[in-house]
Amino acid sequence: MTKSRKQKQKKQDFLKKKLKVGKTAPKASNITDTSFVARTISIRNQHLEHDNDLMKRLSLLKHHNATVRRETLQIYQKAIPRIINTRIMAPLLYHAIPLIVDQDKDVRDGLLLLIEEIGNIDPKILVLQCNVFILYFNMAMTHIVPRIQAASTRFLICLMKYCSDEIVRQAWLKLLGSVLSVLGWGTMGSNQSAGAVQRKKRDSKNTKVHLDALFQLIEKGCKDPHEIIDEDDANKKEDRTTNPHLIPDMPQPYGYLKLFTRQLKTADNSSSANGVSSQTSLANQDLDTRQHVFKTEYLDKIQKQLAQLIKEGGECGKSANSINKLLEELFAD
Repeated sequence: MTKSRKQKQKKQDFLKKKLKVGKTAPKASNITDTSFVARTISIRNQHLEHDNDLMKRLSLLKHHNATVRRETLQIYQKAIPRIINTRIMAPLLYHAIPLIVDQDKDVRDGLLLLIEEIGNIDPKILVLQCNVFILYFNMAMTHIVPRIQAASTRFLICLMKYCSDEIVRQAWLKLLGSVLSVLGWGTMGSNQSAGAVQRKKRDSKNTKVHLDALFQLIEKGCKDPHEIIDEDDANKKEDRTTNPHLIPDMPQPYGYLKLFTRQLKTADNSSSANGVSSQTSLANQDLDTRQHVFKTEYLDKIQKQLAQLIKEGGECGKSANSINKLLEELFAD
């Protein structure tokens, strides 16, 4: 009897009760009584910050689907004006910068728009991440995939608009060699095969972008920064004699001394390696040294390549001609 009674009770739980005429449906056992008065009601959509939602989306930048990565970049791009001064910017750039070497073109274009949006609002955020940007710039310029290699200089040009001084100070000589290798003008121990995509059948559009990046590097690295002044800023020119005595406005101004870094020592060719590293740091820091290194190691080889492009004409010829004029201006003697 007991067993059959329990079975009947279980069956009644799944049976729909028939309503009688004039009677209301019985209330559920888990109903909540709302007959109370509250002074305030907190609605989630009324909150001004949605950092938690955006923080959860960071992992989508590593999603296997390219469409998801692209749409996530678009969401962050639209949210930049609102989150530019929040704690989410550092992890956002940490997850977004590796997309420089992404296989999908739309994802790389979305990242480029995101960087431009951040630079237009607050370029100092990009300055703090320059060392990571430089790492992935060199990785893209020596990448095995031709599409990624061809698009690498677009990111360099974009970042040069907002933090050119920091890029020149940290890795001007290394980036110069990488750009030349992408053009197929490998010199001074750079990867000769990295520029094979541009050797014979050049894509004129990509070659023009590479030449524009080369122009930016030469101008920012070998030209006196006090001479690169817009017409609107001509009246704001500072006294050159006071600048050396002011507090540096750049992060880690003495980082090239490597006081707090450890380096692995190699037994073979240690003296030559130390000489190259010291030359690289000096060439990045000092204007006169950069000009000297460029004149002795790069000038003649670049001018030979520019002469060929000028003869070919077209958009690449115009860009090559502008670089040639800049070199004549800088190294007229």
